[in-house]
Amino acid sequence: MILPSEGEKREDKGVTRLTKDVAAKWFKQALHDLEIAKKNVTIGGYDTAAFLAHQAVEKLLKSLYALKGQKIPRIHYIDVLARRLGVFKLVKDEIIDINADYMFARYPDVGENVPYEEYDEEIAAEKVAKAERVFALLKDYYQELLEDQADG
Repeated sequence: MILPSEGEKREDKGVTRLTKDVAAKWFKQALHDLEIAKKNVTIGGYDTAAFLAHQAVEKLLKSLYALKGQKIPRIHYIDVLARRLGVFKLVKDEIIDINADYMFARYPDVGENVPYEEYDEEIAAEKVAKAERVFALLKDYYQELLEDQADG
């Protein structure tokens, strides 16, 4: 359970409303995951790069929940996260391709081969590029939410 910090607000129903500070933490970790995903492409950690591309997008989306003052869902399906935020249509082409990597890049019993055998440099680089596009596509939306926080 996430306990509210001093700066957090509570909704009438007792659900913790997450603040800009929490959103910043999610966003910072999202950027870090994206950077490490890129590095993994260069060192041959292609399955890890794909997984971290997914994680970067997941954490970016969860930072948006926090900025909106909403409880962050404890799910890993980035398509569902994006739909609930109302941004799926904007990022669907990118998200559809990396959604399964949360499971597929990690668990040996999901595909025919173990994960590291399923990914190569081209596939991993494309997954990372798609994650970067999600960041670019949601940049304006993120900025709008930040401005709303500043005004509120």
